Order: sequence, then structure tokens, then C-alpha cells
Amino acid sequence: MTSSPKPSRKLLAVASALSVVAGSMTMIPASFAANGNSSLPAASSAQNSNDECRHFSVSATQYQGLPGQYQLAYAPATSTLFTSFSSGRPPILTGGLGSWNVSSAPSLASVYQFPTVDFTPRGATEPSGKQIASPYGVGYDEATGYVWVAQTRNSTVSVVDPSTKKVIWTSAEGEVDHPREVRIDSATGKAFVSGSGGISVFDTTQHTLVKKIEFTNAKGEPDTAMNMHVDSADGKVYVPTLSAGTLKVINGKTLEVEKTIELHKDSADIALNASDVTIDKSLKEIYVSSQGDRKTGANSGVTVYDLETGAYKKSIPFGKQALAITSDEARDLLYVTDYGTGNVGVIDARTGTVVSEVSTGATSGANDVLVTPDGSAYALARSTEDASPIETNYTIDPATGEYRTSSTEPKGKDNADSPITPGVMVKLNTTIETTAKSASQASSEELVKTYTDGAKLYTTKDWTKGETLKLRGEGFKTQDGKGSVVAVKLNKGKISAKEEPKLNGKEGNSAGVWAYIQADENGNFTAELPYPTTANSSLKDDLNTGDQISVALLSGSMVENDTPRGGEALKATVTEQKAADTTCATVETSKVAAAPSGVTTQYPAGTPLTTAKNDEPTPAPSDSAKPEPTTPAPSDSAKPEPSTPAPSDSATSNEVVHEYKDGAKVYFPKTWEGEKLTFRGEGFKTKDGKGSVIAVKLNKGTISAKEEPKLEGAEANSSGVWAYIKADENGNFTATIDRPTVANSNLKEELKTGDKVAIYLLSGSLTENDNARGGMAVEYTFTTENQPKKDEAKDAPVNPSAPESSAPAESKDQAKDQSKAPADSLKPSAQEKGNSASKTSASSSQNTSSSNGSNSSKSSKSSLANTGASGVLIASGLGALALVAGAGILVARRRKA
Repeated sequence: MTSSPKPSRKLLAVASALSVVAGSMTMIPASFAANGNSSLPAASSAQNSNDECRHFSVSATQYQGLPGQYQLAYAPATSTLFTSFSSGRPPILTGGLGSWNVSSAPSLASVYQFPTVDFTPRGATEPSGKQIASPYGVGYDEATGYVWVAQTRNSTVSVVDPSTKKVIWTSAEGEVDHPREVRIDSATGKAFVSGSGGISVFDTTQHTLVKKIEFTNAKGEPDTAMNMHVDSADGKVYVPTLSAGTLKVINGKTLEVEKTIELHKDSADIALNASDVTIDKSLKEIYVSSQGDRKTGANSGVTVYDLETGAYKKSIPFGKQALAITSDEARDLLYVTDYGTGNVGVIDARTGTVVSEVSTGATSGANDVLVTPDGSAYALARSTEDASPIETNYTIDPATGEYRTSSTEPKGKDNADSPITPGVMVKLNTTIETTAKSASQASSEELVKTYTDGAKLYTTKDWTKGETLKLRGEGFKTQDGKGSVVAVKLNKGKISAKEEPKLNGKEGNSAGVWAYIQADENGNFTAELPYPTTANSSLKDDLNTGDQISVALLSGSMVENDTPRGGEALKATVTEQKAADTTCATVETSKVAAAPSGVTTQYPAGTPLTTAKNDEPTPAPSDSAKPEPTTPAPSDSAKPEPSTPAPSDSATSNEVVHEYKDGAKVYFPKTWEGEKLTFRGEGFKTKDGKGSVIAVKLNKGTISAKEEPKLEGAEANSSGVWAYIKADENGNFTATIDRPTVANSNLKEELKTGDKVAIYLLSGSLTENDNARGGMAVEYTFTTENQPKKDEAKDAPVNPSAPESSAPAESKDQAKDQSKAPADSLKPSAQEKGNSASKTSASSSQNTSSSNGSNSSKSSKSSLANTGASGVLIASGLGALALVAGAGILVARRRKA
């Protein structure tokens, strides 16, 4: 199992740029770096540890778990760990879903009891009794707060709302076959379910099957998709196949297999049985765990592949039956479970070394492992040999299907009473200390040049193939005491970059510059020069060992009053890379036994899960949600429109309100008339009380802007965003978006009668500590075929300098400014009389089965109109993105295609 993607905390070697360190502050200033599109190389992955050796200390604590534990999922907003459990072979008489609070020491908060179903033994035609529709795989949807489970024995997938204690949806017969694992991509609203025959992809809002991605083996027979890794940021899904011995890379948007990687076997004539996969983007590697031969342990371990090419790199043997794997990418660590021994391995991903092997206390059955954002790892395994039975009401009577309190269950051919023993949960903590390499391990820095003004340059005289050359300067000041700008040339400019680096975004004064360096206010700098190759420079042939490279530093003409400096600083000699195993002392694999916590787990009474009736909508995750009729699935005939919920106290008679689980509310006009739509929000705050950042999507992003909008000038986490909104310090906003047209979007034809545009507001991943929100907020159905004239549908950015009004929305002054007017003032009747565009309108329907806990209950009486909050103006993909929060205006301009 792989944990949710998270950003790396370390500084990476930069491709196509010069990494500059000024004083003690590390930065990569675009104005003093090579052109962002140039081909200057990144340093190799070993670059990250060239000057340090890593030392590992691993500790582990054992907690009493649940019987028959299988997989883990984590809810970061509440520090909740979910564990699925299904005890023994069918019929499953003991099972459910555990909810653990892991904000401190793990404590079992709830155990959810699933409905029971008929059990038909293999080969029989009639049921012989009952069993639990118990979960095996488990995944958490951060956007909705729902838990998805794979009910392997029943060949179904279900969605659980922990807040309402309901199973809100279960897949239909044939949609999944023997499902193994569930992974949620909250960014795209898709759930990926692996199992026999391949991957089933579901829509997380509508709970409909989107596509089946079929897997076959070399014989053309259906193959099993194993555990997956979903990379939301890059839109890829990685999944190994069980018998074909391949790794499939799936495009998360198109749902097509874009690459198939043949997996390596150390023992070619022995089965691989690949099981799980994870990645490390900073090291640009893929890691696949494989069980190998279950009797001999051959091929058990981890194989490593290049993330970009899929080329095999190395093998890391581990255990007898390596099963689940996950990555702590921030620290370049891997955790892998060994089902055969019950142990967990800790691997240094930089070196491919197993640094520790942790005994969970179980002698077999280490099933899953997960890393939380704080760097803690949790693993599940079977019970220990000396475990005592536990008495709970998580067990059913096989004849009646009723839950009962028991410490035994009938098992085996003779249905003899067998003790119900708890599994183990182990929490692992890995600390890393670093030490500098000794002088014999790394080349020593020395003073190589003192300039006439006293400036000094320090570096090594050897330039290792494929690695950067580190320069350190002191006293590089201008004549008026500021930091100098220094140009670096190799062989007097004869070795030049394929794309000339730029200075402050402009061409410099001289050709053949390899890089620019900006000294800090004290005249000091540290810089790393990329190694020149035929790929990134004007070289026709790669440099050979022993070749010399003349390095010159020049200053004086690039900034006013700079001090003139020049001449060769050193001749660097090209040397071979040192072998990886000689850089640091050999790491011995430590043997660690998980220490019992000393705390007896308290098992709460089971919480029964009820099943939503077929004539009820999917309940929103809120105790105050009230069932309303759902919108039927789309068909060839027009869908009947759902009724508009009654407006809340703070909604006008022309508005509908959508409420999120945290209490945030958004108000939309009942109809979308004209080219723009204005809506407002209240209470959109982060967990630490700041204004949320919200992404707006139309039809889940299938309607996208011709030019993707940027968030404060940078690409954001998800494609298909129509606009971004920044709420003010009170969590309020007013936003105006453009109606999608052929001119401003990817639409092939203009919207016509019956077409629907659903608006989704998503938050949680765009700013730190934001609340997770998602799901459909409102849906508009267009009712006329008349389209605006071409010249009135042109892309036009919102004017960010329009004066802001502090008057309430109802005031006459604000009504004059359509860019900030309430929804009613945007109707065609309020537009200029000379407007000759045909009137286009759409009526709204509010989502009654929102995936994020929305409901239509009464809102707070406060609203944007009477708080005096500043509005938010948005131009989405139309040449500019303007965010207005409070009195601050952020504008990120973009070129048109």
C-alpha cells in the first residue's frame, strides 16, 4: 500500500537551472538561473548525499489490534487510521472496520459492523447460512470524508459515511470481481478498484462505473491487478499484474494504459508474484514489491525502475514473501512488509540498503504498511502466538446473521469453536542523523583564486563526471557595497549551454556564459555548476577522464558600480565517479523487536451500519442532512429537474444555498442568465482561521479553459480548473465566472437546450491547513439554444483595478458595478440596452447527494452583503486570473495561445 502523495521537504538538484545559495539562505532565483527551458542537467540522485552519510535508528511499539486485519487508510484532517478486518476463511463471521485515533498513542475509537449476506459454499447452489459483507481493501476520500471498502468475498465495493453510520452505496453485480484494493484520487473524483481482470474506475460523486480497464496475461487470460499507487499530481496510476509480471502505468485522465513495464526477475525460472508499488519523485524511481516463491523466498523483495523510462536499475532482496510497500518520500525511505515472517523492512531508498528489519511479534501475516505525514509508519500483522482471545460483539451467528458477543467462532470443516485473537498494529519511528564525509571520502575545498579587490573563490580542483562543481565565494561586492553579479564561463566560453542562460530574464552582455551567480549583501555565495555534456552543451564529444576545464568568473558589466574581475579562476580536472559503496561506511541491517505498548486496547461496542434505501439519495456526511429525491441517472431522454431547496435565512429568494460539512455556505442564483455568473460564499476558512483557496471546476473539469488558469502565477495541483477563488480573512467571497463557450473553453460546440453545467468547488490542497471540500455545489440546465454573437464572447480579463465598494450588496452604488454586483444585477435586463446578444439562460438544481457533506439546512443570518467583506473577481482561462482578497489584489497574467 502506498501513502498519499506529499511534497518532499528536501532541496533537490535543479534541472535546467543553477542552484544558488546566498549566505545561509538557499534559493533558486529565476533571474540568475539558466533559462527554464534550457537543457542544463540535474545532478544525479547521489547528489543529495554527496557530502553526508546517513545513520538510521528505528524503534517500534506494538499495540493490540483487531482480528484478521488487512489494510490501512488514513484521514489526515482528523488523525484517524482506518483498519479493515475479516477473520479467517469464509464464511466470514468476525469482521468490520476499525477507526483509530492516532493523534497520540493509537486508541480504538469505533468499530463499524457491516450488514450480513447469504453465504453459499463453493460448489453449492443454495446458501448454507450467513456471513458478514466484510471489508478487505480500504481507501479514504479526503474530499468527502467517506471510506471506500473492497468486500472481496462478495465481489462488491461499498462507500461508508462514518458521520451518519450508513453504507450509502454498494456496487452492482458484475462491476467488480474479487476486488483487492481501493485508491481514491480526490483531485479528479475517481476511485480505482483493483481485482481479478483489472481495474474498475468509479465516479466518487455519482457512484457510477466509469470504465473497466482489463488486464490479461501472456495467454490472453484475465490477470489480477494488485495494489496500486495513485499519483494525483501527475495524473498517473501505477499497478502491477500478478501473473503477467508487468507494471501498468495508467493515465488518470484518459484511463488508458500508456506504458507497460516488464518486471525484472533475479531468478528467471521462478515466479515473481508482484504485489505492490510506490514511487519517489525526488529520486525518480519506481519500487515494486514481489512475493516471489512462497516456499523458497526466491525473487522476494523490491525491484527498482527509472520513473521516466521504466528501465530496471537494481534489486533489493528482502524477506520470504514481500507484500506491501510504501514510501516516505520526504526522507527517501521505503517500508515493506514480509507476509512470510511477519516482519517489516526499512530501506534507505538512496542506497537501496535494508537498514532495519522490525519484528512485529507475529510469526507471519504482515499485511499492510502506511506512512502518515509526520513520518510515522503503521503496519498490520496477524496475532502473536501467545495472544489471548478477546470478547467483542463483532461476530455473527452463522445461522441468523445476528451480531453477538463472543470470544469464539465456529471454523473449519467440523465448525469447532475457535478462539478469536487480536492481530497486532505496530508503530515505527525512524530517525536519521547525518555526518559529513571524512577528508578521504570527499574532495577537500581549497582557496583557488584571490582577486585584486580581495574577493576569494573556494572550490575543489577535481570535477567528478556527472556531478556538479561547488563554488564558494567571499567578498564579491560592488564598489558601493552591494552583492556582485558574476558570469561563469568554461574554456573561455567555448563550452556553452545549448540555450543561453538569461540575466533578469534578458540576454546577458556576453555569449558563451555557462551560468550567472548573484552574491548576497555581504558579497558571499555558494553555487553548483552543472557538469557539461553533449546533451546540455556545445560539446561534440563527452569529456574524458583527465581532461581539464578552464573556469573563469567575470564581473563588472552586469550591474552598476560592480567591481571588474576576470581571468581564469582554476583548471578543473575531470575525474571518475567513486563507487557508491565506498562513499560511506557499510550499513549493517539492525534487528528490532517491537516493544509492547503496555496498554490494553479497549474494544468498544460495535456500531451497526445501516444501508441507504434505493429510493433515498446518498446521504451527505452531516447529522443534519435530510434525505431528498436524487436526480436520476442521465439517459437519452431529458432528466426531470430536481426541486430547488427552500432558501435559507441568508439566501435571497433568487438564490439556492449549498452547505459544506464544516459549515461553509455558497449561494448561487437560481438561473444563469447572460455571459457571466456571480455567486458568493461564507465561512470558507482554513483550520487555522485564514481564508480558503478554492478551485472551481465545471462538469468535474471536463469543461476546461483553453488556457489553464494559474494560482498566484504558478501551476496548481489539478488540471481542468475553470477558476481559483481566494476567500478573505472572514472566509467570505464574491466571485464572477464566465459561461463556457467554444471561444474560451474546450467545448466543440456551444451549449444548447438541455445541456447541463455542474459547478464544483474544491479546497484542501491549495493552501496549508485548509478544510477539504468537494462535490457538486449546483447544476444549471440551459433552456434556450440562442447563443451570443461572436464579438460578445471574446476573452476579456476582469479589470483588477476596478474600485471596490464597501457598501452592502443591496446598495445602488454597488449595483452599478456589474463585476461585483449580486446575481440579480447580472440578468440581461440589467445590462446595457444596446446589447444585441441573444438571451441565454439556465435554471439551477442543487446537488442533494453531495460527496462532501453538504446540505440545505438553514444558514447563518450573516452574509457577505452585511459583513462588508471584499468580493473576489475571477477571470478563468481568459487571459488573466485576478484574485481580490480584502484590499490586496493578486494578478497572474498569461499569454494567449
